[in-house]
Amino acid sequence: MFLQVVAVTKVTLEDAKNFRSFKIVVALPHADEATVRGALSGIATLPDKTAAWVFERALRQWPEHADDTEWQASLTAMIEKAKPYGWIDEANRSIRAHVEWPALPRA
Repeated sequence: MFLQVVAVTKVTLEDAKNFRSFKIVVALPHADEATVRGALSGIATLPDKTAAWVFERALRQWPEHADDTEWQASLTAMIEKAKPYGWIDEANRSIRAHVEWPALPRA
């Protein structure tokens, strides 16, 4: 699954049933870190350009999946599998995600 930053104030959850992959994709060609941080406000923190910490609460409350018990159980299993790798911040209840930025065409 991945979170896609599609606008300054819009983030979508894509490929939501793929619990083997987790990342953030920035779909704004000329976005800077500050813009992406703003878009992710309440969803994730962006300490640097390469990784983010996504709040578990934000995923669990995602409108399309908040009441889906099977999806919630799969998210729990994904989190458990990620713990041994250091991809879970239990103190802040967040999940580490790689951040992909768009490749800009060369001039």
